Amino acid sequence: MNLITSTKHRTIVKTAVLTLAIMVLVSCDFRSGIAKDEEEKLNGTPTPTVSATPTPTPVDPADVVQIDTSQNGENLVFNERQLQTKKPLACTEYNDVNINIDSATVTVTGVCRQITINGDNNKITADAAMSFVINGVGNNIGYLKYPNGQQPVVKDNGDGNVIEKTSADALINKQPKSNRIK
Repeated sequence: MNLITSTKHRTIVKTAVLTLAIMVLVSCDFRSGIAKDEEEKLNGTPTPTVSATPTPTPVDPADVVQIDTSQNGENLVFNERQLQTKKPLACTEYNDVNINIDSATVTVTGVCRQITINGDNNKITADAAMSFVINGVGNNIGYLKYPNGQQPVVKDNGDGNVIEKTSADALINKQPKSNRIK
């Protein structure tokens, strides 16, 4: 090899080594940024707050009503027309109940599988239900008993709804209610 080719060859090698070194440094810096982001995710930035999980109120045996859950009653629907009759809805065979109305006061007697409220600003009083589904806002739902000793499952798809265990005395004497679920 002659001197010119050898110098040219060294320059190319130096340029390649320098380029490779720059790529490695840039790659390390980029990776360290990713690693830093991942570390922040794992370390919980900002630090999460810890809050106590409320313990459920024990069920009083006097508030338990037994029901045969194998029953399959018909689906009961309550709307404006039923409101005019002033009759309470009656779950006689572990029924599903759909209440489709706004700003009404509705009483549901018996033990229901599920009570679904599709409306706003209703006041619903039920003897007992295994579950409540609320599709609306500002509803106030009170129930008297626990079917088979279980607290109802609540699916609240709205805002400002209140579901609470009430006593028969509270309904009669208009006393404050207790044991809110939400």
